[in-house]
Amino acid sequence: MLRILSCLCCFVASAAAAFGCTPKVRAEVVRRATTLMPPALAQQLTRQERHLRAGALEGLPEAGGLPSALDPGDADAQLAAAVDEAARLLDAQASMAAVAHAFGRIARHATDLSYALHVGPHDPRAASIGGPFCRYVEEKLPKMRLTFGGYVDDDLASRDPRAFGRRVARDARRDYAGILRSYFPEGRRPGAQDFDDRSVAFGSASIETSLALTSVARAWLYAWSRAGGDVTGTPFLFDGGGSAAPRTPR
Repeated sequence: MLRILSCLCCFVASAAAAFGCTPKVRAEVVRRATTLMPPALAQQLTRQERHLRAGALEGLPEAGGLPSALDPGDADAQLAAAVDEAARLLDAQASMAAVAHAFGRIARHATDLSYALHVGPHDPRAASIGGPFCRYVEEKLPKMRLTFGGYVDDDLASRDPRAFGRRVARDARRDYAGILRSYFPEGRRPGAQDFDDRSVAFGSASIETSLALTSVARAWLYAWSRAGGDVTGTPFLFDGGGSAAPRTPR
């Protein structure tokens, strides 16, 4: 099992965009996604943890700094480029260190696209709650029941990872207004009820982190299988006639 990775991304410097997770949250997404991979791939990612971590952290500052602003409109292209790079390296039989680095980059971009405050429309309030919401997601992580939506994806089946990234962002944006209302409820101050385990904020945090897990796993398996990687033993890959079964990873 992949060891917990360190990564640094809390919120970007742009006014409206926020990175979707703290190091702990991103590490848990990567760890769980690794358990959903074919054993042949999971073993390599575990062995090459240092390079996987480097890919996940690429372009981010060291402790205490703010990441450079990431244009959400270009995030889908960055995800597609990372997927294409990983498949190309596998085709070329490049070193697994280089492959793991590319898979780390996939995880970074897929996770970023999965959080509403990163990909939502411009709203000056969003910048002020990016950090608090990141910390809230981390605080509530032990109570979340993360779900995996299965491997089947129409855009990836059409070999269009950029369309896949755009759809992930659209799915994440559905929580945008609800998160803002949790921090800025109309006519009153936010209270404890806005952030308890039955709140919109908790539901959004759980849904978005599950989306990140599913998005990373789908993008990784797509890159691996596109290059002819062995998918034998992939957990939950087939359900009867070959469709991916939505399950909860343990």
